[in-house]
Amino acid sequence: MITLASVAGPLATRLRASVLTSLAIALTLPLGSAFAQQTSQEFYDKFAPGQSAYQKHDFATALKHGKEAKAVAKSAYEKKAALTLIYGAAASSRSYQDAIDAAKDLLSTDGVSAAEKLNFHKSLAQMYGATSHFDMAINEYKEYLKGASGSPADYSALAQYYFANKDCPNSLSSIDKALGGKPADEDQLKIQMRCYFQSKSDEKLLAVSEDALRRFPKKDYYTQVLRVYQEKKIDDLAIAEMLRYGFDKDWLVDEADYTKLADRALDVGTTAEAQRVLERGIQKKQVKNADKAERLLKQAKDRATEDAKTIGQADAEARAGKNGESDVRLGYRYYSMNQFEKAAEAIQRGLSAERVARVKRPDDANMILGITLLKLKKKAEADKAFNAAKADPRMAAAAKMWLGA
Repeated sequence: MITLASVAGPLATRLRASVLTSLAIALTLPLGSAFAQQTSQEFYDKFAPGQSAYQKHDFATALKHGKEAKAVAKSAYEKKAALTLIYGAAASSRSYQDAIDAAKDLLSTDGVSAAEKLNFHKSLAQMYGATSHFDMAINEYKEYLKGASGSPADYSALAQYYFANKDCPNSLSSIDKALGGKPADEDQLKIQMRCYFQSKSDEKLLAVSEDALRRFPKKDYYTQVLRVYQEKKIDDLAIAEMLRYGFDKDWLVDEADYTKLADRALDVGTTAEAQRVLERGIQKKQVKNADKAERLLKQAKDRATEDAKTIGQADAEARAGKNGESDVRLGYRYYSMNQFEKAAEAIQRGLSAERVARVKRPDDANMILGITLLKLKKKAEADKAFNAAKADPRMAAAAKMWLGA
């Protein structure tokens, strides 16, 4: 599940990084006679060492001298110079409150141009965001956007501030402005997922969750997609194929998912698979219902042992007959036993034109065939099988997951 913490947790870190990038200002006031002639000697004596320290990246010293220079500044020119030094040194050393105070003073200082004021509004927004004052960050960004056209990065940052301030409608609106029809990045998708979850917009939540899983394959996104489809109560075989996907990626987390996949595997005859699923769940301490787990595991082991003894006879009988369902079931058993070449051969035989009529669920047979072909590193053939499964509406969602589409 995509939680508020999983989205907002890294937010302050990202915003702090953006502040350091945007505030890498270089003080270009000349230290020569032209500058000295416009300032008092008292001011110059305090300011010059501060600027020199700033240029050497000694920001603590620069900040100290900047404050001393501000204390003796008399003209607007001196005040602007001192505040600029304070602002740059404080922002570079992450002394955000000093930087915020200096930026606010600069907004009301004579000699600061309209363009400079716009940049100070933007920087104030970033610093308020970095210090988790998101309402103030929003106000400052709105002031900045009154005089600027607003880039995609601007609206993306504003969306993060709105989201952190628990204002999903404005956050989603800002993301739309940031995207301009382009695909969302991962952070934007996380915000959309959380907001659609809160508003119970199930179809939108599913769409962005599947997009996130396709483009940024991760356990959290898989779990989100799986939960939505489980709540929609789609076809049981499709859910089983989604659980197989999660097991293949080692992304299963709930005991119910392990036991459901094991139950389904026993139902369709992939008994060795059921054993592997339960053993992993127990080993990872994610299957905790000891009685049920041990009962299922014993059943899986017993039946897997029996399957290994009778697979040869089952193979001969399937080949001799014309029942595609028998071929498919044989293929499932070979798949379960990790004999993928034989599994693919048997399922393909069952899906052949002269045998497929007896196959109960060709869509699921194509899913297992596709997974088997992936194990054989035959992706193009696997995709063909998954696309065949996808043609059945019951299996479309699971096929899309395995296709990464």
